Amino acid sequence: MKAEGGRMKGKDARQVFRGLILHPSCFILFIALAAFARAGGVADEQSWRVWLEPKSSRAPVTLPIAGAERTVVCAGFLDEEGLRPLQRAELAAMGIGMDRFAGRARENARADLAGLQPRYERNSKKVIEYAELRSERPIVTSAVLGPKFLQLFRDTLGEKVLVAVPNRFTAFVFPALAGRSEEYGPMVRAALAATAWPVSVELFEVSAAGVRCVGRYAEP
Repeated sequence: MKAEGGRMKGKDARQVFRGLILHPSCFILFIALAAFARAGGVADEQSWRVWLEPKSSRAPVTLPIAGAERTVVCAGFLDEEGLRPLQRAELAAMGIGMDRFAGRARENARADLAGLQPRYERNSKKVIEYAELRSERPIVTSAVLGPKFLQLFRDTLGEKVLVAVPNRFTAFVFPALAGRSEEYGPMVRAALAATAWPVSVELFEVSAAGVRCVGRYAEP
């Protein structure tokens, strides 16, 4: 192959370029490099998240919720584009168990919760009916699983709360004692249909013992 002035002739350059594209080993190299780049993103532990997700979405890596029929805890990542489910191959490549991933992911949810400001709805007697958490980012569905979630409502709603998460951007938090969460089915269902990322019409009890499903808002 001849070169002029340190540059290949046009015909020779085209032949080399065509050979690189067509040779099978180049495809293998490209795939390997893409996988390596993707693994680099996975290694960022700050992006790890777990969140409430509809069971019907069939996310690859999930954990069950006691008593829930329609909702699971999904494992994945939070980035500029939103929430992305973790693939089983990714978890295997990371060389860790789901317990470790979920533990770190819940710790990361502290940052999500810190960016939310509850809005309290009161009745005519100034008694709190519920608190609403809302965000333009899909972080509410992960924030409710964070370790500081109960602490945020301890002084206003009590040691134990009931939580509805109709979509990734919204949660309604009710007092577990003497509350009237059952009256807010229409509000929860409206929020379920309000975005392209619905979560659930199931109602969850969140306490020091963990999260469990205690009911579901019925069809109107």
